[in-house]
Amino acid sequence: MIPNSVSALKARRRVNIPQLPPELWEIIFYHATYVPDIFIPEIYKHSGALGNLFNRDHYPLIRRSLLTRRYLVRVCKTWWHLATPFLYRSIFIGRGRCLSSLASALAFSARGKGVVLGERPLGSFTERLDIAMRDKSQAHGNTDLELLAEVIRYLPNLAIVSVNVRTTQYGSLAMPDIVMDALAYVAPSLKIIAWATRRLLPPLYGLHDVVNATQHLRILRCPYSLTGRTTAKAICTLSSCTTLAVPLDDMFYRMTPTQLPALRELSCHCLSLARQPLFIPFIKSHGSKLTSAHLYWPGYIGNTSDRIKGLATHCPNLHRLTIILSDWESFDAEPFKLISVDFLGLRCRQNQSSTRSYKFIISALERLKDEMPALRTVRFTSSLNVNELLKNHPKALVHALELFKGSTLRLEDHEGRLLFWYICITDS
Repeated sequence: MIPNSVSALKARRRVNIPQLPPELWEIIFYHATYVPDIFIPEIYKHSGALGNLFNRDHYPLIRRSLLTRRYLVRVCKTWWHLATPFLYRSIFIGRGRCLSSLASALAFSARGKGVVLGERPLGSFTERLDIAMRDKSQAHGNTDLELLAEVIRYLPNLAIVSVNVRTTQYGSLAMPDIVMDALAYVAPSLKIIAWATRRLLPPLYGLHDVVNATQHLRILRCPYSLTGRTTAKAICTLSSCTTLAVPLDDMFYRMTPTQLPALRELSCHCLSLARQPLFIPFIKSHGSKLTSAHLYWPGYIGNTSDRIKGLATHCPNLHRLTIILSDWESFDAEPFKLISVDFLGLRCRQNQSSTRSYKFIISALERLKDEMPALRTVRFTSSLNVNELLKNHPKALVHALELFKGSTLRLEDHEGRLLFWYICITDS
């Protein structure tokens, strides 16, 4: 008898999922969807580097993980039940049109519908929210932002909010009050607030209200000038804040040491001191506590010795210094002889730098190794810079090997491996 072809086809397609304990499946799902350094506490080690460059490295990984999580919950009811917490642990909003369905799902779940009886609402699983819309669902109006506010209010355990909107459709629009009010509503659980671009910047009074409502804020990053003013009485106390990256002309740089008792890390854009008059007074007040500093160094700023001298004079406990350059040849080694740190991080925003540029920065570092006796580690903190150096400019790396032969100074890649290790692999 000829077997039924349809039945035979179904039999061949049937997949028997192993009968494993739920705890083992959860471990498997965790590793299948894992993205390094985007959740607490792992993300704290990148506290000074959060922002546009950090997002550029990690967003492709986050989107890939999201795709995997979406597939996992569709396999069967058991996997839906086990994988749903992983699906909602991190929410990535890349398109404005996604907000309507997301808001509906969260609202439906909050009313106890669409979930197993006794289970937590979907929004309670969310620890990280990335607002990275590349478009608007409508050409006119702010419906997307109203939906965004609704989504945020359903996230009671939100710990990290990152805003990285790039579309020009929002123009110079500030983040509306309805969204800032929603962030203030969930602020008690927030530990990291980070604005990575100039789009949808918060009004100063709105950011103040959010920050003032937090209870355990560790990292505040919004290094762009904000509109609006608040009175001196309104300045809040951030008892848990360890990392600050805000404009050097706003209310946060007027805070006293008692208002920032835990501050250990500072990030700032290097402009002329005439445009940033609060820098030196702030460093005088808080410098003794600082252990790490991160400077964004535009190529058009020629003289930074006053900034480095301020750090050297008022920050005796500074151990780590990270510089982000617009191009390698804008680096001036001379001012750094004034400062005593054991770790120097370097990153260049320019892509496709020349071999000459890499030889320039390596030669500058060779001069520093004798002038900065406390320096033990120099790390190229960008994976893009490291890959470019290894693939396109091996001669520059060989040049470094010759200059640093016999030196105790470590030249490291973005993950802390010795750069010379790559030469050994190539030679073998």
